[in-house]
Amino acid sequence: MDDFSKIDLHNIQAVLIDIDDTLYSYKTAHEIAIRQCYEEFSKKFSSTIDWTQEVFIQTYRNHRTNVTEQLKPQGACRSRLFAFQKLFEQINLKPTYVHAQHFEELYWQQLIANMAIYKPAYIFLKQCYEKNIPVCAVTDMQASIQIKKLQKLELTKYISHLVTSEEVGAEKPAAKMYLKALEKVSVSPEHTIMIGDSLEKDIIGAQQAGITAYQVEIN
Repeated sequence: MDDFSKIDLHNIQAVLIDIDDTLYSYKTAHEIAIRQCYEEFSKKFSSTIDWTQEVFIQTYRNHRTNVTEQLKPQGACRSRLFAFQKLFEQINLKPTYVHAQHFEELYWQQLIANMAIYKPAYIFLKQCYEKNIPVCAVTDMQASIQIKKLQKLELTKYISHLVTSEEVGAEKPAAKMYLKALEKVSVSPEHTIMIGDSLEKDIIGAQQAGITAYQVEIN
């Protein structure tokens, strides 16, 4: 399914929904944000280390993958700060933690500034709101970042609840994520649906909790 148009709300009392690559294109916003980080890195440190954009991005990506694997299933496993800190530790630019904080703030500032709501998702959420169907976002990541995303997308009116891996101590597809969401909306699985882009995390995870799931793909 490439949009939200075929999702059946008949007899549905609650909707669970993913955020990244479901409500907006993470890839598009991320690419802008990481390029801005490289520009800042090049401007500040080119006299010390002469990295191309490709090398900077790949180094950051490697460290982020390692942080994710090492810290699972804690919410901190999604930390961009720790990924940047490892990058600066690798090249011994001190104080590494101060540089890391600056680049994490820059990254999220740029990513959030360049997010754009996926229009079919907005129309669907508005429809849920008009039908008085509560919506809970179910997402990996730190809560504070995901809240900022929902605020930027102007969706807090339509999404009444939020469950994050940071809050639950587990990541999708763990059943704990979906059980916490069902608890917040106070609706049974058979009257709830889940919507997301990931087959493993959103679809199979929800189905294992007894929830009908719809996979969507942002065009």
